[in-house]
Amino acid sequence: MAETRGAGGEAIADVSDVSTHDGVRALVDHAMEVFGQLDIIVANAGTITYDTPPEDLRPEPFASQFALMVTGVGLLVGAAWPHLVRSGAGRIVLTSSAGATFGSHHNAYYTAAKTAVVGITRAFALDGEGLGIKTNAICPLGMSHLFEGFSTDEIFNRWFEDNARPEAVAPMVAYLAHADCAPSKRVFSTGLGHVSEIFTGLTKGWHQAGHTPEDIRDQFTLIEDRSGYTVPMSALESTGAMFRDAPLPTSR
Repeated sequence: MAETRGAGGEAIADVSDVSTHDGVRALVDHAMEVFGQLDIIVANAGTITYDTPPEDLRPEPFASQFALMVTGVGLLVGAAWPHLVRSGAGRIVLTSSAGATFGSHHNAYYTAAKTAVVGITRAFALDGEGLGIKTNAICPLGMSHLFEGFSTDEIFNRWFEDNARPEAVAPMVAYLAHADCAPSKRVFSTGLGHVSEIFTGLTKGWHQAGHTPEDIRDQFTLIEDRSGYTVPMSALESTGAMFRDAPLPTSR
């Protein structure tokens, strides 16, 4: 806060529990009381538990991590939504993880929650169409308390702390939060001066009515062939090939 204020900006701290309904509403109310409007949500709260093999998974860590990183994020956006609509250029930036989109060893709690963030990013983006609201997610690589315990290699840890600075992630967040931001419903990997897009593609696939498990085995090369893949922008769009291959009956 001191740095923001020192640069001529305004900043406040809020210690509400952002994993609860009352907490996120208190946070939004506080922001509105101080600033009078709400144009941007950047949801970055997170926690992690490393090195939990499948046989040791328990319900409580799933519940606590989902409460903070999924339920809390959804409730926060919900509480802020009317204000973002009034803004006419609301921007939502959520935080997922490469560990979620590509997998992370012995890390099912965190990867499950952060994968869900990708889903709600796309849901909110669809909800915001026509309202001026854009929603995107980042998978950042930057030193934070979440990386404590990630590696026992002290040489790597020192290098990472010196080089993977959050300042290298901030420009992408600033762009996605700006009124000039054009994309929505997208996920970006960012850190160490690098930015790329992470997307979900759909192969052309294969169709045969009444196929058997053996048919799938025999045609698997066609099913997984990624040449000519598409990137659907909604669930309805993703099922288009199914309806095309098995057209609905025409009305008589």
